[in-house]
Amino acid sequence: MISSNRILKDKNVHVFITGSGGPLNSEKRVASGIAVIAGGQFILVDIGPGTYRNIDLLQLPVDSLKAIFITHFHSDHIGDLGEANMMSWAYGREQALEVYGPHGIEEVVDGFVKAYKFDTKYRINHHGEGLLPPEASKPLSKVIHIDKKSEKELCYDINGLKVYAFIVDHSPVNPALGYRIEYKGNVIVITGDCVKTENLVRHSEGADILFSDAISHEMLNNLIKNAKRLNFTRAVRILSDIQDYHMDPVTAAELASEARVKKLVLVHITPPLLNSRLEKLYVKGLEDVFNGQIIIGEDRMKFKLEPKS
Repeated sequence: MISSNRILKDKNVHVFITGSGGPLNSEKRVASGIAVIAGGQFILVDIGPGTYRNIDLLQLPVDSLKAIFITHFHSDHIGDLGEANMMSWAYGREQALEVYGPHGIEEVVDGFVKAYKFDTKYRINHHGEGLLPPEASKPLSKVIHIDKKSEKELCYDINGLKVYAFIVDHSPVNPALGYRIEYKGNVIVITGDCVKTENLVRHSEGADILFSDAISHEMLNNLIKNAKRLNFTRAVRILSDIQDYHMDPVTAAELASEARVKKLVLVHITPPLLNSRLEKLYVKGLEDVFNGQIIIGEDRMKFKLEPKS
């Protein structure tokens, strides 16, 4: 394990999957989250339930956490926002945490601030303002505005680490964002939850790593057959509905091929993959579509990219 101080000074890009699963609970995977460390900056993209525990287990330098970028406001992408803010502050973060997201991010952040109001007060009273500066306890909301739907917006640019936001289609969730992260010639793209569009292909172009939303429609349809037989009408409806605003693995591979990315990492994995047989079913046909590296994302998986320029 690279020490916290060393990894912040490292010249490489370090990426960690803090949550590789979807909304269906699994012993192996929690909900969505990606961590990126580069140029002395530590940022997160999405912070689903359970992801802060993985951040802690990875021993990431939470006292140096600078910003969180939210793709959209489904609960499996924001559930640990309060924990990330509270615990990074408790462990020594001295500046207010910036939280970026689409229109509505102010209300989401304010909701977590209210929920943690008493805990914040208790900690200051117990440990003192010298140890826990009150001004660092409240996150700063940063609304991302994208005027032209086809364009990307530079929303973060510090020490060479650039984060661009772009519009994705997760209708009826609107707006929803994907993120393109660039540092010293390396490109990381995180789709968030969405379907494949020309805009998504454009902004994924040439990525060294593409972290793509992928739920198996085939596997979900098998679950739907069993649910119908058992007359679980609610499950049938929900498992059917979620397919119309998520890519399946083959579509994610098509995206990777069209965008000419080097490595495809599948995340938001749904349904849970409980054994190797299900893993093989999940990626069936992908190699016929995309000839780059294909990885089934797992919690606490690590990637390192060396500078190109």
